[in-house]
Amino acid sequence: MNAPRRHRTICVPEPSLMRVQRWIAQNVLNAEKPHPRSYAFAPHRSLVQAAERHAGCRWLIKMDLQDFFESIDERQVYLVFRSLGYSSLLSFEMARLCTRLPGAYIAEPQNFEAPSTWYRSRGAGHLPQGAPSSPMLANLVVRALDRRLENVGLKSGWVYSRYADDLAFSTKDHTGRGAAIALVKRVEREVRDFGLRENPAKTTVTPPGNRKVLLGLLVDRDQPRLTKKYRNNIETHIFALRHPKLGAKAHCAARGFRSVTGLKRHVAGLIAFAHAADKPYAARLYEDFNKIDWSR
Repeated sequence: MNAPRRHRTICVPEPSLMRVQRWIAQNVLNAEKPHPRSYAFAPHRSLVQAAERHAGCRWLIKMDLQDFFESIDERQVYLVFRSLGYSSLLSFEMARLCTRLPGAYIAEPQNFEAPSTWYRSRGAGHLPQGAPSSPMLANLVVRALDRRLENVGLKSGWVYSRYADDLAFSTKDHTGRGAAIALVKRVEREVRDFGLRENPAKTTVTPPGNRKVLLGLLVDRDQPRLTKKYRNNIETHIFALRHPKLGAKAHCAARGFRSVTGLKRHVAGLIAFAHAADKPYAARLYEDFNKIDWSR
């Protein structure tokens, strides 16, 4: 019997709270740099750069941090602001603005400016997924974990990267599955000691000779590449959208999109990802994309 599918809770802050969180992210948090091996949610870092770190590897280990944002509590967020030089009271204020109580909804707009029940609560909140301040706060909270995991890898001859909650270790050395499993166990201990949990269902060890895909890109050669499946998906979309007997409206219905605009944005996003990994290929896609008649 299949296990029930887990869903993520996405929290959308009330507009005035979102503006405050966005201001904190842009003016306070983005001035700080996450660990060099953290590639998500930071200026001038990308998914492709994370994959490049493992290009040409012989062995690849992929692991996942379970409930990443929700596992980072208000105390850890408070300590981030304290480490940036803010007073204890201001750090508490900002930590409370950037977290939520488990199971609680964002306060109503009229409660935002006045002291609210949530503001006076003795309970500790956690980072909400969906708040503009959460990604960079998470990066800054786990800088110490990134240092520890990089050192674990270096001692065994493996390179490390983290993209949000996705951990990766790889090596070009000749080693064995036993050494890889031992590394996984050491990483699990470090993660749990830090107060987080790994998701064992998403831990994979890929040996030499097997197809290696990291963050949606093939990393078995010197440069990350788009997978054949990804290319086929984009090309199928464009073929159908440009076909005289199909077109945007028919393809939209066939693929279950709610609107042609949504389909257009989806395909544009796929090409944007392709552009990050293979600019000449993406240029040809954009040329075809710009010829699509979205009105039919």
